[in-house]
Amino acid sequence: MSLDQYGLYLVAVLIAVLTPGPAVMLGITNSIRHNTTTSFIGALGCVSATGLMGALSAMGLGAMIMASAILFDLIRFAGAAYLIWLGIKMWRASGKPPVDVMSEQSMPHPGYGRCYLRGFLISASNPKSIAFFTALFPMFLDPEAPLMTQFAVLDSTFVLLSFASIMGYSFLAARSKNVLLGSARRWFDRVAGGIFISFGLALAASHR
Repeated sequence: MSLDQYGLYLVAVLIAVLTPGPAVMLGITNSIRHNTTTSFIGALGCVSATGLMGALSAMGLGAMIMASAILFDLIRFAGAAYLIWLGIKMWRASGKPPVDVMSEQSMPHPGYGRCYLRGFLISASNPKSIAFFTALFPMFLDPEAPLMTQFAVLDSTFVLLSFASIMGYSFLAARSKNVLLGSARRWFDRVAGGIFISFGLALAASHR
């Protein structure tokens, strides 16, 4: 893989990770409802699953999943149901009163283990990640160079940039925490819940 190829790969990855998706939305809600440490743990869960998806694609398992309509649909509908469930939970929370934004932890914390697992499930249950890696990786590989080394570079690059994107959005969201958990809490919960539900519906309606 030449430097020119790697540069093109960086551009493609930046476009992908800077486009807000469920992982970014999770980081934003964690930052606003709790703190940036919670966003950090959730982002670790997300990129752990993302790295796993890349590794599966490198080993050829991604292509097998894409070729199996039943397995693809099982993963897709499980992911869609999870996103919709998260959205409904947030929408139902919109009836609660504003919270004290000056406290270190603005809302009851679910625990870092659950935050990590939530991030992992959001990314792992989206088979589109496997489709992305399966289609993207081969475009930047040099068949005359060690393939596994190249896969490791491509996968780790995607993971690092994805993590940076999630945390960047999270830090920006934290600046509006006093408003979004204060007078605008009802609307924030409804909008965030609606976005998660729309992501879930879009995933359920997607095709290979």
